[in-house]
Amino acid sequence: MQKLIRWLFKQFRRDGFKQLTADIKKNSYKPGLFKNFDWLLFGLVIAISLFGVVAIFSATSSATQTEVTGLLNILGAHPVTYARLQLIWIALGTVFMFSITLLDYHLYGKYAQILYLANILILLLVLTVEAGRGGMSAFFAVNTQSSTLGQRSLQPSEFGKIIMIIALAKLFSQRKAPISNFRELWPTLVFLGVPAVLVFFQPDFGTAVVYVVVYIVLIYISGTKRKLIYAVIAIVIALAIPLWYWLNTASDSFRLTRILMWINPEQYADEAMQVTNGKIAVGSGGLIGKGLVSQGSFASLGFIPDDHTDFCFAIVCESFGFIGAMSLLAAFVVFLGRLIYHALHTQDVFGEYIIIGVTAMFMFHIFENICMILNILPVTGIPLPFISYGGSNYLTNMGCLGLVMNVVMRSRQKQMAGQTRTLGKL
Repeated sequence: MQKLIRWLFKQFRRDGFKQLTADIKKNSYKPGLFKNFDWLLFGLVIAISLFGVVAIFSATSSATQTEVTGLLNILGAHPVTYARLQLIWIALGTVFMFSITLLDYHLYGKYAQILYLANILILLLVLTVEAGRGGMSAFFAVNTQSSTLGQRSLQPSEFGKIIMIIALAKLFSQRKAPISNFRELWPTLVFLGVPAVLVFFQPDFGTAVVYVVVYIVLIYISGTKRKLIYAVIAIVIALAIPLWYWLNTASDSFRLTRILMWINPEQYADEAMQVTNGKIAVGSGGLIGKGLVSQGSFASLGFIPDDHTDFCFAIVCESFGFIGAMSLLAAFVVFLGRLIYHALHTQDVFGEYIIIGVTAMFMFHIFENICMILNILPVTGIPLPFISYGGSNYLTNMGCLGLVMNVVMRSRQKQMAGQTRTLGKL
């Protein structure tokens, strides 16, 4: 702790700010950098995002007495608020992604500890905010003074995913040898545990699990002894017993209800309505789907709560059927495959860990979201990347994509520079 305090004092003194300014100038954009940009990956993300806008529009459609035909008539007969907002988030997210690529990712690694501490302070601050949506103290309300945006909210734990990926990647990449004993392991558990516990107490169990998943994947990739990993799993299971007791005795035990309705949805029919109707919507789409904003659909009748956010995949299945759902899953497979490809072709360990952390985050989001809609896993409020509506989540996803692009561009530029020097010597 004393070392950390001395380090912080050193960073925040006047010379520290001068050093930061110098580092920014040194690590800023270099001409020709975007020649190595992965436009294929970016184009795929935009295509998925635009498909998500269509799905959100279908999810927020209203019931009509007669079937409406024609694009202009459909747009006039149904609300476009959320679809329009999602287009704005796509634009802002694209700007955010490119802004993250302007500074060398090694600079983010150099100041990872400051970013980590800033994340903890913000997570502490948001706990003091009055509980809002879903009874969670997880959002900062922002009044934009705009008729289009209105009053929005920002979820700092979402942006914390970007910081945790950077901080954990830096933590493990700095090691000269894999973790071999518990004495080396426990500081990393504390490093993860502080922000994860703060997020859990918001309470946002889903996002806290994302932090844990990224940690587990990185600690596995780093070569930590398997016995230690199994020990961590055992500790988690042991802690789950008192946690289960706390859930049972809590005054608001909605998390327990989610688990119980997952185990026995028939006994908790009212609480499981979202999952039950979601599965019906998935099956009702058939091979080609009912079509966009179809009359009498679950989306238009409002039978599925949060169908434009966490349960948007159910609307994808209902509107576009098996073919549409499988096309979306195929796009996600290509997306994840492209990320893994970049991780395998990145020679810098820190950059490799960043891409692996981002891939783990996206993979868990996709897997958990679809499985919870099919009632294979309990509902955790995990959105489907680039499809579900949500500003904070979309900006976070694009920020993580920006980190990947950052690593890819500078790794390729470094490799090309090395090849040039080698040819010059020959």
